[in-house]
Amino acid sequence: MRKTVLTADIGTTSLKVALISQEGEQLAFAQCPFENPDSRYIAKDWIKALEKCVIQIGPNVKLAEAVSISGNGPTVVTEDGSTVLWNADSAPIKNEIKNTTNSLFLPKILLLRKLYPEEFERSASILSGPEFLIWQLTGNKVTILPENRYTNAYWCDELLQLNKMKPEKFPPFVKIGNCYGTIDLCCNNSVPGLKCLQGIPVYGAGPDFIAAMIGTGCTEIGAIYDCAGSSEGFNLCIPIPYKDERIRLLPNVTPGLWNAAVMIPESGRLLFNYKSKLEKETGREWTYPEVIDYCFDNPNSEGHFILETLLRNSENAISILKDVADKCGIEFPDHMFVAGGQAKNKRWMAEKELRLGIKLEVSHIPDAELLGDWKAVV
Repeated sequence: MRKTVLTADIGTTSLKVALISQEGEQLAFAQCPFENPDSRYIAKDWIKALEKCVIQIGPNVKLAEAVSISGNGPTVVTEDGSTVLWNADSAPIKNEIKNTTNSLFLPKILLLRKLYPEEFERSASILSGPEFLIWQLTGNKVTILPENRYTNAYWCDELLQLNKMKPEKFPPFVKIGNCYGTIDLCCNNSVPGLKCLQGIPVYGAGPDFIAAMIGTGCTEIGAIYDCAGSSEGFNLCIPIPYKDERIRLLPNVTPGLWNAAVMIPESGRLLFNYKSKLEKETGREWTYPEVIDYCFDNPNSEGHFILETLLRNSENAISILKDVADKCGIEFPDHMFVAGGQAKNKRWMAEKELRLGIKLEVSHIPDAELLGDWKAVV
């Protein structure tokens, strides 16, 4: 039975929250930017950001019958909040990694140990991003596995032992859609704004790109979605595990199907940094629509160059996925779902649709990760 759910997605630079009704309608939305997104202890800011969003939503938050959480990955955190984000550079420890399964998490885990050895050893558990927030809210430690085939992308006992780590340090795998506990803040006076949620169940969709996959409904062969945040990924659902060095191949959440992704690192971060630069130069805050308009209207600006770069990268991603679709014997779709903040910017969407030659569609809730969080509550 579906519930009215307070959904939360942990981004790289901000946390977004929506209150979504039993019928799937967005009743309220709030967003809290992180003051220092590159902080070593950024994970400790997530619960305070959630509190600020809940306060912004106001009295209607009492309608929530559950909380559901997703977040950027593969991010890993110690219990004291020491954080290695998904986009941290693992190159310095590349030669130390014994990665027999091509795990996405292992390089970040080993980097966490390298950077903060005492904190790593002292921490009873190592948690991935959204599960750290779930632990803070409920006191329970879990790792949300999107689908059984994702074990290789996370970790296994053999892989951990090969890299001289104790398997018991890593919380057990649980499925999407399970209840991971109830909010218990009786002894936590640091977030009084969350006391209104005391006792309600907590669910989750795990990594944000999985939440977006669920939210856009791209779980059938030939479906494609563009998930953009600090980075960007173009994702095509394919019927076979087709391997190509140009794509990142992972399972789809639908058993037996696969996800072919073309990644564009730092796409959103480039625009975020440029927005910050404009704000510093002009002494005022800029909205993203204002930034996009300024960039397109000033062809000699650094911002225009950034947008052109992003559009060319997007064209290349679509070209690669068309080739993958052909190799897999499926028809490339004539439309693509778009998730994330970009879906709210009409000019950017129009320019992108024109350049890519494919119809762009937006879910009735543009932040598809939040919609995916809601769908995860069954």
